[in-house]
Amino acid sequence: MRNVRFAIAGAVAAATALSMVGFSTAAQAQPHSSAATAIKPVPAGPATAISMTKCPSGTKASLGSSTPALPNGATGAVFPLANKNSLKLVGAWPPSPTSYAVTVKCSNGSTLNVKVNVQSAPVLNSAVGVGSDTITPLLDQFSGDYNATLTSGTATHLFSWDAVNPDNGQTSASIPPSMITPKQGCNSINRPNGSGAGIGALATTQVVSGTNCVSFARSSRPRGGSDPAFKPGGVAFVNLAGDAVTWSTQSVTNAPASLTVAQLNAIYTCSSTATNWSQLGGKSGTIQPFLPQSGSGTLSVWLTAIGVTTPGPCVSQPATLEENEGVNALLQSPNAIFPYSIGDWIAQHFHSATCSNASCSAFPPCAPSTAKNQFSCNLTGTMVVKQIAGVPPTTGTGTSTVINSAFPSAFDRTLFDVVPFDPNTADHIPGSEAGAPGGVNLEPIFGASGWVCTSAQAKTDIKNYGFVPIGTCGATS
Repeated sequence: MRNVRFAIAGAVAAATALSMVGFSTAAQAQPHSSAATAIKPVPAGPATAISMTKCPSGTKASLGSSTPALPNGATGAVFPLANKNSLKLVGAWPPSPTSYAVTVKCSNGSTLNVKVNVQSAPVLNSAVGVGSDTITPLLDQFSGDYNATLTSGTATHLFSWDAVNPDNGQTSASIPPSMITPKQGCNSINRPNGSGAGIGALATTQVVSGTNCVSFARSSRPRGGSDPAFKPGGVAFVNLAGDAVTWSTQSVTNAPASLTVAQLNAIYTCSSTATNWSQLGGKSGTIQPFLPQSGSGTLSVWLTAIGVTTPGPCVSQPATLEENEGVNALLQSPNAIFPYSIGDWIAQHFHSATCSNASCSAFPPCAPSTAKNQFSCNLTGTMVVKQIAGVPPTTGTGTSTVINSAFPSAFDRTLFDVVPFDPNTADHIPGSEAGAPGGVNLEPIFGASGWVCTSAQAKTDIKNYGFVPIGTCGATS
């Protein structure tokens, strides 16, 4: 079974009570209750977070009870996280049961009632994304943090379907394939895994009542020649954050500490000058070059950076090898080499919890504390990121580790949200006008003046997930 980049934990954000039109507000009886029931809607499937109502100032919150018990395991993964006077439920919700009666205990002896209503899928006016695995954890984090700022249950909420099923590790390449229903009223589709698959799903999305079933795509690569154009009927690539890609090996390896671009090209074209690590300044051992799954943005950026159009016959690219997952059994060799997002490696290694077993094959793989990222586990295993032309990929230590700004620029990349092209807005991100492409106003989320680009919380999230906030956030091309 392949592994999955899904975790649940993190600091608890300030809770905002959400009203929900169309749901019953009848409270389920709870013992020793001292507050009316708050209604919290959440869709089944996408990983997200919902904040409970606050305990009185100066008190501490903890989970009292849940009827039925909160899901945790192969059929779902929801963790309650308490910090001071608030509680957050973080994870991917199963479609059944459809409601949970939850009590929050306050340290002053009072309790709060919360009814969590589980919807079959996000409602039609939600901003729903699919695609890149590299930025899946960050967009999961955005979902919980952005939605917590909304005060209306009918406002456009943000949800992001993971590239890999967070409950069982299945992908679109699995047998049977992992399927998702992007929004209520939409047809089920193969779960898009990777930037190319996400952009393809956006370009061919079903439209229901004038609204796209897929609102945006996550992309860790720039626009490709086969992508829809930057014009009416096409798509706009919206700048999100910065990242870089390098090569990785096991910590105990036959590879040298650094490789040049020419040497990396020779390895991935299977040149006779680069079949053994001893030819490149390392120890004797037959080089085993690997690449991540087809459609991966990391794959595309890596091959472009090292000047390879078609990898050689010695290169392995199994469908079960997901990008940025060092724990995969295929990589457990001192001769293996594998491209890795430096941002993802930083997030996993320094900001994420250790998996419950060495292969991260349990579901959920880890249960981190509030000090860790909510939506990533440490999938690096014993893989380490390596130098290019003598330049290390990171600087700093511990949780202060960041991408090295001096790293060769050919390996830098911008991360994007890809949206329908709107000819009626200055930046061509879908706006609030009637008949806007896609049917969902994405300006308040992804625009240069939107939450992702201006919120202090969003910038903190970007850093915690290993990436770099950029001054061009919200710019389109």
